[in-house]
Amino acid sequence: MQSSAADALGEGRRIYMGNLLYSVQPVDVETLLQTTSFSYDKIHISVDPISGRNPGYCFIEFTTRDEAERALVTLAGVTIQGRPVKLGPCHPKTNTNRATADFSPRRRDYAAPSGDASATSSPARGQHRPGSLFQRWGDWTGDKHQTQPDEQGPYGALKHVDEAKMGADNRRLYVGGLGKMIDQEQNDAEIRALFNGFDIVAIGKRITPHPSTRTKPGNHHYCFVDFSSQDEALRAMKATNKVPVDGGFLRVFLAKPRDPETPDSEGAEEPGVPSRAALGSFTTRSPRPARRQADSSGDGGDVPVAKDDREEKAERFARTKVIMESNNWRRGN
Repeated sequence: MQSSAADALGEGRRIYMGNLLYSVQPVDVETLLQTTSFSYDKIHISVDPISGRNPGYCFIEFTTRDEAERALVTLAGVTIQGRPVKLGPCHPKTNTNRATADFSPRRRDYAAPSGDASATSSPARGQHRPGSLFQRWGDWTGDKHQTQPDEQGPYGALKHVDEAKMGADNRRLYVGGLGKMIDQEQNDAEIRALFNGFDIVAIGKRITPHPSTRTKPGNHHYCFVDFSSQDEALRAMKATNKVPVDGGFLRVFLAKPRDPETPDSEGAEEPGVPSRAALGSFTTRSPRPARRQADSSGDGGDVPVAKDDREEKAERFARTKVIMESNNWRRGN
């Protein structure tokens, strides 16, 4: 019978594994532990339901403290997908001292308060945590696990990724014009508020824009959002594209399937274009000339297609202003 995270922390059976490539899957960590003959209970890991990526680290709970200590020694420097892992022990927090370890991941529940299982334990499989659309963190107990219809954690996330790849209709929106993300909880709350009233299934991690866009006016962070159907996604796009937000306007477009013959390039981005690794199986539609297309429903509304004239004029004005203020336009005359 599996114990709680707090028990594993208190007994010294939980360790941290970091420096993972984002593409590493739970089964990769599982395979490493099996091939090195370690006895473990579970792998506690987060998987993004949009991209299928991990956050760069996970936690492993072993059956005994001796096994955990042996892993810290024998697995140090072992590679997964060509990158050496980093390991550290996990310690429960106390009132006077925060958790300490050789490495400090960004995850706030790196160690739990002593006796407080709720700080690191995941909700029961098949249940949503209150206020959360999709619970990324969860326990991986083996590749042979039978995934439930409304599964959460890594099993549910990977199932959602596979379903999105195989789906005949596109339910994913690119949402641009966002500010910098504080954490995933803040990102989820903001996206839910922006799409209030629409049936959201999953929200991806907010992505940092390419360095070339950071000096441009407005916000350039973005994320991807999956809806219950393509019709729902289109309705959400129509309602939110070009809506004013702090720092500019939202840019909301229907994502399109990625070319399967184009290899992923982890972390590589073109200016203003999301990296393929960040998108999972989708990319954004290429921008088209500014125009508006009549709504085929005949209700007289407009379907936003690309940037309108006001946005393009504002960008041209900003570029011209920079040139004029620099006095470079006077040179060469």
